[in-house]
Amino acid sequence: MRVATFNIWHDRGPWPRRLPLIRDELARLAPDVIGLQEVLRDVSAPAAVDTCQALAIARGTGYHVAYAPAAPRDGRGGIWQGNAVLSPWPIRTRNVIPLPGADVAEPRSLLYTLVQTPVGDLPVFVTHLAWEPHHAPLRLRQVAYVAAHVDALSPTGALPAVLLGDFNAEPDSVEMKYLCDAGFADAWGDAPPGYTFDEANDYVRAAGELSCRIDYILVRGSAATTLDTRLAFTSPDRSGEAAVWPSDHFGVVTDLAF
Repeated sequence: MRVATFNIWHDRGPWPRRLPLIRDELARLAPDVIGLQEVLRDVSAPAAVDTCQALAIARGTGYHVAYAPAAPRDGRGGIWQGNAVLSPWPIRTRNVIPLPGADVAEPRSLLYTLVQTPVGDLPVFVTHLAWEPHHAPLRLRQVAYVAAHVDALSPTGALPAVLLGDFNAEPDSVEMKYLCDAGFADAWGDAPPGYTFDEANDYVRAAGELSCRIDYILVRGSAATTLDTRLAFTSPDRSGEAAVWPSDHFGVVTDLAF
């Protein structure tokens, strides 16, 4: 089973030119499940393709879409930013769980879906944690909250749960070590192939950010084997004066055997 995660960077940069790059990579990867972060949707018109980035990405592919709002854009209603799950297989369940910290930082949420794959029901969780460096204690609260909900919501008899997202925390952080100790396996293993927020990307370099690995595919328990993990959404369009990248993040894709 192929699983992927990708922070799409909402509509920053040249979104109309970034969108076809994302769609082309989605077609190339053909994942069974992909979790998206920083997805914009007009919650007053949730079925409108033109006002939902997840639906725009999935247009014409046959992928099912589940969306979870997290925060109103610029503090106003209407357009919200959140997380999404796309899958060619039916999505049987959709729950939205607000994460702790909305009183001190931008609100975040956890999206839970149960995807009906040909080999069994797959619990899929997608999240995007607080981003500010000084919010590490808050991220620790958030990952503890996420871990508890993964255990509480994953049905008995289902496939091992996968947790996807932008955790804004590097592998040696307290936050990621907490999840490791809680029984989540990092699909990257001991030899990750690169950074997911990389100075090689023009958008990262323009922002003056340093390269880091903050996007993850995590598998709950030991009943799944990672066959291959690699970066995705890494190829820019260099046909114009300035390169256009799919996002300021690179994605992660892994093949799992259960």
